[in-house]
Amino acid sequence: MAMKNPAQLRAALIGKVHTLAKRLGYDEDTYRVVLLTQTGKTSCKDMSDKQLSRLADALDCLAKGKPLPDASNAPKASAKGLAGQTLPTAKQWETLAALTSRAGWSGLEDFRLLSFARHTAKVVELGELSRAAMSKVISGLSRMLAQHAHSDCQEAKA
Repeated sequence: MAMKNPAQLRAALIGKVHTLAKRLGYDEDTYRVVLLTQTGKTSCKDMSDKQLSRLADALDCLAKGKPLPDASNAPKASAKGLAGQTLPTAKQWETLAALTSRAGWSGLEDFRLLSFARHTAKVVELGELSRAAMSKVISGLSRMLAQHAHSDCQEAKA
């Protein structure tokens, strides 16, 4: 088998990312959120080879039902968007991590949490959350889990 050149290896990585995203059933918006949360980029062509490789590994883990690697660290606070607002407490981060676990997500770096926080608190990344915005995310996720539990109970009774 002939050795692939760097351009062919890169094309193969991009193909793998696209294939895994399709296998996971991502629509265009979800796909872009995943790219953004995992690499900070919204397009594979803008990523380094290392970012592409890490993204492909992360999607492969999700496709196999495994947790994402290194998903246990709280995001670092970002100066962008905070404008002097009070940062979330350690207890809030712990609560959010516990809720993600209950949701079956792979921790604070799971793209589904970022998507939820974007919708609920209108932030680009979790590090932008203020204490008040974190409360909105925690409350919303708690309500969502309660609704899912209630609907599961109703299905079990039927």
